[in-house]
Amino acid sequence: MHPTPDPIESRLRLNTAERLKMDRLPRWVHAIGLGGTGLVFVLLLGIFLLYKDVPVWADWVPAREFTNPKYAERIHPDSVFRTRMNTWSNLVYICFGFYAVALAIHDWKRRLPLERGYLMVAPMQTFLFGLAGLYLGIGSGFFHASLTRYGQQCDVGAMYATLLCLASFALGSWLPRIQARRGFPTWPILGGLVLAGSVYFTYYKWDYSFSAISRYLFGLLFVFAGVSLVQPGRHLQIRWFIAGILALVLGAQVRAWDIADKFTGPDSLFQGHALWHVLSCLMYVFLFFYFRSEERR
Repeated sequence: MHPTPDPIESRLRLNTAERLKMDRLPRWVHAIGLGGTGLVFVLLLGIFLLYKDVPVWADWVPAREFTNPKYAERIHPDSVFRTRMNTWSNLVYICFGFYAVALAIHDWKRRLPLERGYLMVAPMQTFLFGLAGLYLGIGSGFFHASLTRYGQQCDVGAMYATLLCLASFALGSWLPRIQARRGFPTWPILGGLVLAGSVYFTYYKWDYSFSAISRYLFGLLFVFAGVSLVQPGRHLQIRWFIAGILALVLGAQVRAWDIADKFTGPDSLFQGHALWHVLSCLMYVFLFFYFRSEERR
């Protein structure tokens, strides 16, 4: 007699797209992801062409980066895009955000069971992550275009939002339901905390150290990854987690070179901080894939 195949082992042998639940995506997912990004690009291009040489930010309170430049790219004080490539590069966050929103809708329509991973039964978590990605693209783009204090507040507030979403993925995967009489899903509580935390840290951005808060949130992700390696019944592809951390480390190094004026010149198309945007976006993509790769018994 042949042994009965283990369903979880069969799922673990799925190809990458199937393991990430991104196989046979309908065309409307790509229409939202690429189409939404294209519309934002056209809108920004129109704004740039109309106000390229107009000092629209002259009456705004400047950020420290305007009076004491931190990054290598040349500043155009009398333009709607005071720094060019550092502004345009935020489109990568916009693209990720639109795709995450589309995937959340797709997951909600499929209604896969918890055995296929926590995010499959909590598509609202993915939806919020997509909104956070859009917020980050808009907030960071606003900051680098304006170099204003309010723009910096939105930029850092959006970074809090994305990291809070990742922390909520880890907490929700650990405790997807509260075991009461009929069981209650935890994603509404976690989603509410993400929204409240995002608003709070955006408003009180100047009262906290982002580096300190982010260390706690990344610490939670490392603990989750370590426990998940040995926890029975849950299987995640650790290679995505490692890829995300490597993208973060490489991006931080490029950003440091840019600050030290050791990357490229002020008028180069390849700006260090713009590349940081790309690499940090890859970090979010890889960590998102890490949580989507989850399979359970």
